[in-house]
Amino acid sequence: MTKRRRSRSYFVRARYAARSTRISGICVAALFLLLAQTASAQVGLASGDDAWNSRADGLTDGRAKHGRIEVAIKSYRQALEKESAKIEAQWKLLRALHYLIEFTDAPDGRKQSAVEEAVVVASTGIRESVNGNGESRDHAALLFWSAIAWGARGQRVGLLTIVREGVANKMHEYAHRAVELEPEIERGGGYRLLSRLHATLPRLPFISGWVDRGKTLAMAERAFSIDSADPGNRLILALALTEHAPERLEEARLLVESVANATPRPTLLAEDLAIREPAREQLRQ
Repeated sequence: MTKRRRSRSYFVRARYAARSTRISGICVAALFLLLAQTASAQVGLASGDDAWNSRADGLTDGRAKHGRIEVAIKSYRQALEKESAKIEAQWKLLRALHYLIEFTDAPDGRKQSAVEEAVVVASTGIRESVNGNGESRDHAALLFWSAIAWGARGQRVGLLTIVREGVANKMHEYAHRAVELEPEIERGGGYRLLSRLHATLPRLPFISGWVDRGKTLAMAERAFSIDSADPGNRLILALALTEHAPERLEEARLLVESVANATPRPTLLAEDLAIREPAREQLRQ
């Protein structure tokens, strides 16, 4: 090999080595960025979970101070920006927004903005989850809390409007898909929701033809079979029995009485207090 060829071969190898080094450097940098994003997402989720677990601190007259749940909402929003934790952050954010809307002393304007945010998060989450990864339980939770988000929207526009706008169909579809993935999600929450949808929504041809009063009791009994101690499941079953099984009214009365007299669970304090009130009102009536 001539001196010139050896020189050219050396420079070719040098350029190749330099290019390989740059590629390796880019890969390492990308790996570090991914690890940093994953760590940041986990920090956001952990911070949100801490605030979520203390959401009922300072609860007065059945209403929680909204400061703690606002911390959870902010933390889940931050985690939502990181792809590695997206689906978990989505459903946890929806759950936190629901809590703010239903169980806190937040002003009405803040609750309305939370409803609007929840619908956006739900719509985005459902669209992205079609091709997304993640545990089936996370997907089921996203579907369930998306249905709840649309339910909050529906409460503000009226029964016929939610049917005409397709809100009812979304709630039914998401709840149905959630229980197909994870029947036990939220202690039978998907079946609780399905029971009340079949019980309360108007059945309109070509719009809500899936509504079937005959499924009200069956769905309530499915929820009860998953967690018979859950006061929500007990109250939903009592309602279904009252409406569709008059021969079991005594059973319904005993269920309502058990909910009315139940001690709220420390981990679901505001939620259980909210369930206890309608049970007590039913007993008074």
